[in-house]
Amino acid sequence: MKKNPRITIAEILAEQGEVLKMSLVAGEKGLHRYIDHPRLQKPSLAFAGFIKHLSDIRMQVIGQTEVEYLETRTEQEQKHVIDAVFDLRLACVVITRGIKPPALILAAAQRTDTPLIISEYESSSFMANMTLFLSHALAPITHHHGVYMDVFGMGVLLRGDSGIGKSEIGLELIARGHRLIADDMVELIRETPTVLVGRSPEVLRYQMEVRGLGILDIRNIFGAAGITDTKRVRLVVDLMPWEDYQEKNRLNSDEEVVLHGVKLPSVQLFVRPGRSLAALIEVATRNQLLKQRGFNSTETFTQALRQRIQDQSD
Repeated sequence: MKKNPRITIAEILAEQGEVLKMSLVAGEKGLHRYIDHPRLQKPSLAFAGFIKHLSDIRMQVIGQTEVEYLETRTEQEQKHVIDAVFDLRLACVVITRGIKPPALILAAAQRTDTPLIISEYESSSFMANMTLFLSHALAPITHHHGVYMDVFGMGVLLRGDSGIGKSEIGLELIARGHRLIADDMVELIRETPTVLVGRSPEVLRYQMEVRGLGILDIRNIFGAAGITDTKRVRLVVDLMPWEDYQEKNRLNSDEEVVLHGVKLPSVQLFVRPGRSLAALIEVATRNQLLKQRGFNSTETFTQALRQRIQDQSD
C-alpha cells in the first residue's frame, strides 16, 4: 500500500510559520490548497510573460529581484502578468525579506483566494529551509509487513511468513539489549533515492503482539532502552522455513532486495528448532557493519582460497 503525501498551506503555516517567520496577509479561503512537490519555484519568467511551466502545486517564492523587475514595467503590464499568474489558482505565494506586497499582487491574491504569505527570511534561506521541510513532509511512504529493530545502531527489517516467529525473535533481541521500532506493520519512507527510513504507524507504536502473551507494551515492560522511533533501513533479514533450504543458500552473503525503489543488502536465515535466530541476526548485523567499512569476510576467504589453489598449481 503506497501513500502519495500532500500537505495543505494551513498545515505548513502551523508547523513552519513561526520557524520561518511567516505571516498570512491575504487568501485565507485558500488555505485548504495543498503542496505535493518539495521543490519551490520563483515565477521570474512568468512575470516576463512566460507562464507555461508554472506549477500550481508548488510553493511560489517572490523575492526582491521579482518585485524590482515588476517596478520597471508599466502598471498595465504589471496587472496583465500578475493576473495571468494568479489566475492559475496557485497553491500559495510567499514574498521574502519582509517586503510589503505590491498592491496589484495583494489584489490578485484576494480575488483568487490565493494564500499570500510574507516571510522575514531572505529568498535563499527561506527556500533552503522550506525545501528541507517539504522533502521530509512529502517523502513517499509505503507499508510493509514485518518486525523492524534497531540492532547495534542499524535498522534491521525482519520479514517472513505469518507464524514463522518474527515477533518472538524481535522480543528476544529486545531482551538482549536491542530496540524495537515497529512490529507487524512498518512504515517505510523514501527520503532520497538511496535512503529508506522505517518507523511504526502511530496507532501501533511501542506495541508488540506475541502469540500466547497477547499485546505487549514494550516501552512499559523494558523502559525507554527497549524502544526507538525511527531508523534508516540498513539490512533486510528474510526468515525462511528450513524445508526451503538448499546448498546454494549456504554462502549468500551479498544478496540485495529492492524496497520502495531502494536497493538494500539482505540475508536469508532458515528457521528450525534449536537455532538461535537472535544470535544469528546479531552476527549478520555485525557482518554488515564490517562490509560498510570495506571488509567482506566471504570475499576475503574466497580470494585467499583461490590464491592458495593458484600457488599450489604453480
